[in-house]
Amino acid sequence: MPTLDRITLYPVKSLDGIDVEAARCLAGGALEHDRRWRLVDMDGRVLNAKRSPLFHAIRAAFSLDDRTVTLRVDPSALDAGALPAADRRRLAGLGRDTFRLVPGRGGPCAWLAEAFGADVLLEERADGGFPDDRESPGPTLVSTATLHEVGRWFGFDLGESRRRFRANLEIGGCDAFWEDTLASPARRLPAVPGDLPADPYADLPPGEPPSFSIGGIRMVAANVCRRCVVPSRDSRRGAVTGQFRDAFEARRRRGLRPDVDAAAWGGLYRLGVNTKPTDGCLGGWLAVGDCLR
Repeated sequence: MPTLDRITLYPVKSLDGIDVEAARCLAGGALEHDRRWRLVDMDGRVLNAKRSPLFHAIRAAFSLDDRTVTLRVDPSALDAGALPAADRRRLAGLGRDTFRLVPGRGGPCAWLAEAFGADVLLEERADGGFPDDRESPGPTLVSTATLHEVGRWFGFDLGESRRRFRANLEIGGCDAFWEDTLASPARRLPAVPGDLPADPYADLPPGEPPSFSIGGIRMVAANVCRRCVVPSRDSRRGAVTGQFRDAFEARRRRGLRPDVDAAAWGGLYRLGVNTKPTDGCLGGWLAVGDCLR
């Protein structure tokens, strides 16, 4: 049976994650502390890894109880060819330091302004964070087998695959790309032997994804996540993996499961599932070891 094997929160949008044993679902559907803070420039525009590969050079370690973050520069990002020389020189002058996570220009903002070469502000939203998909603000979900398989395509390990795709919930005990069936089940499944159970999704209205539960939390699988430029970059150095999107889509096309309907995806540069927890589960907890049904 599929089980929840890993929970990762990303307290500051685009910085490193922190693994936890349990997480609470907030009223808006997000996990508590996930994407709770984000950086913006002085014009109010969101500053994230889509806009700046410099995020990949920054290592962040969080203490959620103390609301602090310890920042340092990853030495591998200072290698020639990873980032422009001017960025590397600026990053090389930064040491390791710990800061309170407070909104405004305090906390880590002076350190980060030096890293990015421009002033930044830290924004906070404690009641739901800043999700990538505001229509589906629940935790993102992927299987460990999927991350292994994508890593095999490009020659990187499971840790690198996790860092590139940044899912909240990692599911064990299932095959690669099994999670696609949660959000995009095929309405006409291949013929199966008569002694197997009937298709549990057969009576769903067209276009409505099935719900599922992890522990006591009931969720709806809203869609398969559309991906941006971030997974194409080395998570520690920022260097771009050549032809990443083209190779990814070609592999996805060859590996699509027969029980998945990808007609509505609008492209195959997708991985993992966006979710919407149901109202009756808000305030509940997810814990490592919970079964997925």
